[in-house]
Amino acid sequence: MKESDAVFVEVSSPGWAFWRALLDTGVGLIVGLLYAFLALLVSGIVGEEALSTLYSQIDLDPLLRASMGVILLFGAILAATVPFVLVAERAAALRLVERLAEANPSAVPPQRLRAELVTSPGQYLRRTGLAVFWSIVGVGGLLALMVVFTDEFREDPVMWGVLGIVVVLALAASLVVGAGGRLMLRDAPRVAALQARWKGQVPRAEEADRRRREFAPRAMLPRWLVVPSARLVARVAAVLTVATLVSLGAFMLSVYMRQQCRTCDPVYWDEPIENGIDVLSLGSGVAIALCAALGIVAWTGGVVLQAAREVALTRWVATGEVRTVDPEFIAPLLSGNRALTRLQLGLSTLGAGGLIFATGAVWAEWTVLDVGPVLGTALVLILVGIVLGLMDSPRARRERQAARDALHPGEAVPRPTQLKTARAAAASGSDD
Repeated sequence: MKESDAVFVEVSSPGWAFWRALLDTGVGLIVGLLYAFLALLVSGIVGEEALSTLYSQIDLDPLLRASMGVILLFGAILAATVPFVLVAERAAALRLVERLAEANPSAVPPQRLRAELVTSPGQYLRRTGLAVFWSIVGVGGLLALMVVFTDEFREDPVMWGVLGIVVVLALAASLVVGAGGRLMLRDAPRVAALQARWKGQVPRAEEADRRRREFAPRAMLPRWLVVPSARLVARVAAVLTVATLVSLGAFMLSVYMRQQCRTCDPVYWDEPIENGIDVLSLGSGVAIALCAALGIVAWTGGVVLQAAREVALTRWVATGEVRTVDPEFIAPLLSGNRALTRLQLGLSTLGAGGLIFATGAVWAEWTVLDVGPVLGTALVLILVGIVLGLMDSPRARRERQAARDALHPGEAVPRPTQLKTARAAAASGSDD
């Protein structure tokens, strides 16, 4: 390799891996919170409308109401913490690529890492502070109006204490905004220098890999890496998505036929329409549950398939022999989430659901559920996910770098789907 050539290099460090694992866990917790909200909504409406006898026998209403409160609390906590974890992860990534540039001036980090650093960590921190500040100001404004126009609240010391806390939090958020602005000014030259360096290096690295592929012998990929194809997997995902959306639409239709608005009186229909609405509500609820179960099975199969492909690719390139293959087939294994990262996201999602329902059971004093094992299992799932993320980061760097050294795939960015290509074409046409 000539000194003027640039080369794509996989990177990792303990600090960046730690914050990345926490960020992935936070994303999984947010997804779990959203799924828990949807499960509570569907369970409450289907149980009350179509399974009222069973619903009242196990006394689900207190649990569902308490769990909604837990979702609001957990959502506020995640909204206040995950953005700061994102800032820390971006700052660690910036230090990582700067050290890479110092150690090897011709090295180019992967596209997924370069894309993260288009925006400086300081700008992320400033945006987070602004979002928190205006959210607090909005809540504080509502509380202030309640104090001004309601005598009961004006004479309540607890309300004044809450207003004082809101003021303190608003001041803290303003300090975060100021710190983000100062950090943004400090980071802007660093990010600009890196982006300027990469702008010239990326085409040279692509060209260098293309030349190496031209002179390397053509090889057939192992069957594990091409079967089933990405198109088939995408079709299965599309079918499940459409089925879920249709089921949700039918479910919302059954709700609307019973109550057209929040303040409207419930509507009662003559038979057989009344029974038909019950059947629609129950059937759509079962369909949503079935789609969720099939989605879990498909997701699990996808994780297992990707793990098998990662092992197959690692073994295939272990000899170090340089070969030429179509970069499109190995791009998902070099640029997308690893199998263990996807497993970490899934474990965090399950852990979030367990935490929400277990905490809701405690709040509602719901004795049907033994809270201890559920709560312990949820916490273990979340911690195991974090550990998996930490363990996989250095191994991912080694395995992906070995694949790059043997196959020289260039950027190895997955080819956009037909839907994304059509959207991009439509967007460019509208700009013209």
